[in-house]
Amino acid sequence: MENAQNTAQLSPVAGASLTAAVERLDSALNALETRIRDLQGRSADHNGDSFPAEAAAEARRLQDEISALKAREKALEAAASEAFEALGIAAKDIRQLLNEQAA
Repeated sequence: MENAQNTAQLSPVAGASLTAAVERLDSALNALETRIRDLQGRSADHNGDSFPAEAAAEARRLQDEISALKAREKALEAAASEAFEALGIAAKDIRQLLNEQAA
């Protein structure tokens, strides 16, 4: 997320979009983790019926979804880092061109 914040300093529009995307992913992860804890708590409260098996299956599905979201978050952070580096290089090239034209 730090890279997205750096990008926001260099390009407010792109940085804000990347930061918002990372924040949405974090929010989704938190919601899924809360739901898993709720399912685990409910399954502990029910003994001898089919609910624990259903809850366990739902918890596994949510864990898989969390893993996928974490992978997307890492990919987004990598993209933000690459964008930040590319913008820095472009800014350097523009400054160099402007200095050459001024000379």
